[in-house]
Amino acid sequence: MLGPVTDKIGFTLSLIIFSGFSAVCTFIAIAGGERWSFLFAASGLGIAMIYPTVMAFIAKRYPRGSDTAITFTVTLMGLGSVIGNYLIGFVIETVKKIYGEATQIGLLRGLQAGYAFIGLCALLCTLCGFILYRYLKRRGELI
Repeated sequence: MLGPVTDKIGFTLSLIIFSGFSAVCTFIAIAGGERWSFLFAASGLGIAMIYPTVMAFIAKRYPRGSDTAITFTVTLMGLGSVIGNYLIGFVIETVKKIYGEATQIGLLRGLQAGYAFIGLCALLCTLCGFILYRYLKRRGELI
């Protein structure tokens, strides 16, 4: 659906926009409460675009040997996903213990902290994408 848009504006810039969109939606949803909770779902649109954009970037950047680069990247992304999910659970459980595990406020604060961690990861992706963008632009290798 957004493939033509990604092709037009470039892979690296698309990564910055998609992950930044996800981070902003997540933080607004956390701050806005129940009224703005639909933005959690909207943030998934940006996250969903990251994986195919990264794969397209690698295929374009390394036309010969992209199989190896993609295999390596998929492995690292899978490992990062497993570790990330563990860390999200750890953050939620830790905050729940602080506010009271069996209380409504403990559950609410734990979930808010978990979503905030996800938003921070999206923001980190945005910042890393920006660094990659500047690096590739300086070298004249921007895709």
